[in-house]
Amino acid sequence: MALCLFTNLPSVNSMNWKDMPRHPLPRAAHRTCINLQFTCSGSLKESHEVSKRRLANYQPTTWSCDFLQSLKNDNADKIYKDKAMELEEEVRCMINSGDMEMLTMLETIDDIQRLGLGHRFEKDIKRKLDRISSSEQSYFEAEKSLRATALCFRLLRQHAFLQEAKWSYNNITPSFEEYLENAWRSVSGTVILIHAFFLMGENISKQALDYLVNYDELLRWPSIIFRLSNDLATSSAEIARGETANSISCYMYETGASEVEARKQIEKLIQKAWRNMNKCQIDNETPFARSFVGTAINLARIAQCTYQHGDGHGAPDSRSKNRISSLIIEPISFH
Repeated sequence: MALCLFTNLPSVNSMNWKDMPRHPLPRAAHRTCINLQFTCSGSLKESHEVSKRRLANYQPTTWSCDFLQSLKNDNADKIYKDKAMELEEEVRCMINSGDMEMLTMLETIDDIQRLGLGHRFEKDIKRKLDRISSSEQSYFEAEKSLRATALCFRLLRQHAFLQEAKWSYNNITPSFEEYLENAWRSVSGTVILIHAFFLMGENISKQALDYLVNYDELLRWPSIIFRLSNDLATSSAEIARGETANSISCYMYETGASEVEARKQIEKLIQKAWRNMNKCQIDNETPFARSFVGTAINLARIAQCTYQHGDGHGAPDSRSKNRISSLIIEPISFH
């Protein structure tokens, strides 16, 4: 308030001395004091030097959100998806076609895999290679072309047709022991049991892992039963096709026995494997839980059941189909 009053007073420098009053001031004016209070305020300015970032002269990004949104077209996505499904079905029909020459088929499969699309036709490629590896006509066609032979061997090896592919294309009949040592591994029984071990949620110990890595007897015996049961059911058709890599033909070639005698010998080996399996269950000297031991035994049981009356997997008859239907599809009836 005092500052406002002070600012309203006329400045001394701006006043003219002639304008000053000439009559004397009254005495009361000499005794009158005007107390004015002045308040001074100041501000301290601090200067901070701001470091400037060097400019890299980057161009504005092209891949902005607006750009990505401009590419999205729901209608186009549906069109491309439908077109991809149509092309995929055409390629699948080509793979499953029986009219294509073997070399052309192998080149088609090779091109599909090189394009990184093999996962879309995995089952179809596997089924086709199974037919090629088991077809006698395919061997004759492969012998006509060195490229067909090399390409067929590479694809079969790539899809785990390893030792069997070498025996087939080199026309070698291995010894019975050599065949069986490879066959019980390639039948995939060990793969099934190892997956089952981890899926069952058993206590995983280092000892158990060592037993799995070293193919414990609990993995070996059901795999042998699996392989020999399969050979008993499929060997006649394989021998008719000219294949030599099965337990029946290997035993016949090595010992000079007839097919009937070879079958009896294979049945004895299956019985021996069962005795060893039962011994593993009774002794329980493995680090595995009894539930996993039971799973290994069930693998041998289902293998023998599947191939008991023929090839229940590759060429299932009405008996095999009824078993699957009653087990999985048809409801259990209560009387």
